[in-house]
Amino acid sequence: MKRLIILTDENLQFLISIPDLKNYVSMDIDKIINYFSVRDYSVVVQKFSSLDLAADFTGVYIIYQTSETPGSFYKRYIEDLVFSLEQKGAVVMPNYQLLKAHHNKILMEMMRSAFNDNALRTCESKCYGSWVDAMNYNLTFPAVVKQSSSSGSAGVFLATNRKKYERIIKRAGRVIIGQSVRGIFIQYIKISLKKLIKYLQPSKSRFLEFNTAPVSTSIIVQPFIEGLHGDYKVLIFGSKYYTLYRQNRKNDFRASGSGKFYDVPLEEHEGLLNFARKITGEIDFPIFGMDIAFDTKEYHLLEFQVIHLGTPPLQRSKYWHEYHDGKWVKYDGASDLEEEFSRSIHEYINLKYQH
Repeated sequence: MKRLIILTDENLQFLISIPDLKNYVSMDIDKIINYFSVRDYSVVVQKFSSLDLAADFTGVYIIYQTSETPGSFYKRYIEDLVFSLEQKGAVVMPNYQLLKAHHNKILMEMMRSAFNDNALRTCESKCYGSWVDAMNYNLTFPAVVKQSSSSGSAGVFLATNRKKYERIIKRAGRVIIGQSVRGIFIQYIKISLKKLIKYLQPSKSRFLEFNTAPVSTSIIVQPFIEGLHGDYKVLIFGSKYYTLYRQNRKNDFRASGSGKFYDVPLEEHEGLLNFARKITGEIDFPIFGMDIAFDTKEYHLLEFQVIHLGTPPLQRSKYWHEYHDGKWVKYDGASDLEEEFSRSIHEYINLKYQH
């Protein structure tokens, strides 16, 4: 019998579902347990904090929850835990690298740079550790500036020229660090005094430099694709592909977070699906979410993720596509998120680990 652990947060939440296309809720863990239990799995549900790290995890399959809370503090805790479990011989799904790439556009771009298919690399971005580093950007404008951990269009800006770019990267990189409002104020006063000392006593500039250099989030700068009115969301669950078209926000170049969802026109299915399928040759996991743009000539992979996917493409769809014998076949019917998630993981385990 195969051992499976489902790791949840402290509120027993597991991943996300958007059944009404508006409100985020946890996936139904009981559905997932039932799916695996009837397929010869011994299933245990545990909170992260209740896991006995001294136990033997060799060969144990683990699916888990991650976090999208601001600051990524809890996510870093989960990353440490998943890394440790992987080192102890557990089969964590997704693996540590893919978890670390979630809400980490820097690592996502570094992974993209290793893709073999050049069609997936048309939107390769420049990565910078801070806005000071990003001052070295010397390519074309317009350009899209993104905070490394932004989501839902937050922290995404359009720079139409160099002057605007320099103003935007300072805004995008700005971050305030402090354990309290009082701490932030004291830190501000200290930095201001050090800057004054540097001004009045230049001989101390080198000594104080690292204490007054700006704190900044990491930043990526991505080529801007002209003429887009929206983008495509594609979800892959094993052999099943779900699509939708997402229109830009009003008077905005961004589609993420707009909530304006539409079915993909029939004539656009094949090209979009052929492009989306390319990522399965680059990443070893059965579940993908992708943001894809089309400029009337070619497709561009904007972003990808394998955990905490936006679920509307599946939950609002009345059909899906599968690739069989060199062609796409459309199947009519609604899909259940928990069932498709569980099926994809189960088939992946059987294909990769059961011989």
